[in-house]
Amino acid sequence: MLVAITYHEDFGKRGFSVLKERIRPSFEKLMQSGLVDGDEVQVFKAKPAPLELVAEAHTTAHMANMQTDPYREVAILSAGSVMMAAEIVATGQALRAFAYTGTAGHHASRGSCWGFCYFNDVAITILRLRQMGLQRFLIVDVDPHFGDGTRDFFKGDADVFHINMHGGTGEEHDPLKNNYDIGIGFGANNERFLSALKSALELAKDFDFQLAFVIFGHDSHQDDYGGFDLTFEAYPKMAQLIMDAVGDKGLVFVLSGGSCVHVAERVIPDVISVLAGRWPS
Repeated sequence: MLVAITYHEDFGKRGFSVLKERIRPSFEKLMQSGLVDGDEVQVFKAKPAPLELVAEAHTTAHMANMQTDPYREVAILSAGSVMMAAEIVATGQALRAFAYTGTAGHHASRGSCWGFCYFNDVAITILRLRQMGLQRFLIVDVDPHFGDGTRDFFKGDADVFHINMHGGTGEEHDPLKNNYDIGIGFGANNERFLSALKSALELAKDFDFQLAFVIFGHDSHQDDYGGFDLTFEAYPKMAQLIMDAVGDKGLVFVLSGGSCVHVAERVIPDVISVLAGRWPS
């Protein structure tokens, strides 16, 4: 199996209001695309993350604040989707994976959350992977909003190489801790985005990671809400650049921001097509 896809129908039913409408249509387009007709791309039903791992990642106060939140359960299920995808890759059952989610994660810090994010799905997953013996990770955040929650988790952890592309301006790097912030400006077009991504991946070329995560927000599309000016053509090129940089190491795409149904219907199957080595389809 080349690509595992983790999905649950509750993401489209009970996911965050801004995000959920894209889920079922994009999944249906994927199923109609022919990508999952054979054995190389397979779909797995997501399960909730273990509550003890969620609690280990976040503060007691945050867990208490989330106790009555209406999105608590789907956020735990979303973290479980990312965890399942990563476990499948880490155990060699698939080389790459795409994790659907009903909430996002990269604005969730240890003790707080905002921006449709409740629990940090990637941070929780890394806790699990470290239990399994993995230690070093690459995170490439291409969502146009700054991944402040993920940075809160890993700003002091040099075993996590965190590339944070965002719509601000300027660059701020901490090579000792492997924190790299790359502002490409709101309104960034395909050329600016892809050029910056290529340069960012070059920074990580000597970092010996064991598994890579891509925090993938299609709110970067010109028709979506994130402020970039990307077109459909940018997304398979983005996925190919990352896949080439990762090589034969494990790779997990994590669905993040984005609300436009017609964008999700196009770019999610396109990205998965690249992950399966079937682009152009």
